[in-house]
Amino acid sequence: MNPLFALDRAETEGKIPKAIAKRVRGRAKYLVGAVKRVEKASELSYPQYYVEPVLPLAQSRGEAGQVGVLYARVIPTIAAAGGLSILVQFTAALVAFAAKGTLEAVAGHEFTHYLDLVRRLSRMSVMSDERAATLFESSFADVERTVNMKLIFKDRPLINLVERKFPLGLVDDRLNALVEKKWIGKGLPVRVVAPEENVVRLGMGSVLSSNFDPRVIARISSLEEKVRS
Repeated sequence: MNPLFALDRAETEGKIPKAIAKRVRGRAKYLVGAVKRVEKASELSYPQYYVEPVLPLAQSRGEAGQVGVLYARVIPTIAAAGGLSILVQFTAALVAFAAKGTLEAVAGHEFTHYLDLVRRLSRMSVMSDERAATLFESSFADVERTVNMKLIFKDRPLINLVERKFPLGLVDDRLNALVEKKWIGKGLPVRVVAPEENVVRLGMGSVLSSNFDPRVIARISSLEEKVRS
């Protein structure tokens, strides 16, 4: 899959300025490098990923004025054959304005979400995954729904990088300022979503007909054995 297919379409439709699209394409190599670093560190294949041109903004109904940017997400979708396909969504704003290290941290963090989702789906433990109702609670949910990267990555600097960038959600003031000024402030595409709308509902039929990466399943089983022993 071409990771930039959605960006190409948005540019063709005039929703993304050519200058921004050019910047994202020019910096896409850093995203590719980040994914390769995670694959090398984990000795596993990264799931399919793409660059989303619309920036999701999470706004809590219970916390007036609080808005969080969803720079990247792991999204299970129903494939054509009826099973599940798990994608990692990186936003164009992230690729355009994040430092190389931040991209690597985000790629690593989302990979732990992916592994956790595969673990729970393969055990059929996910039917309705309700996201937390406030941004503060979402930060804790974000941490809880990951696999311990210290058991996955054989790259200590990468582990340190992810831990530094994700104490409770992504912390990057420089990135936030750039996105606020050069994306949101310029009127580029955004979509406001309430945290309670960010819900994953999966039918049992789709889960049962899914085929997950056997190497990922084997690694997860091995990790669970180590935890129990």
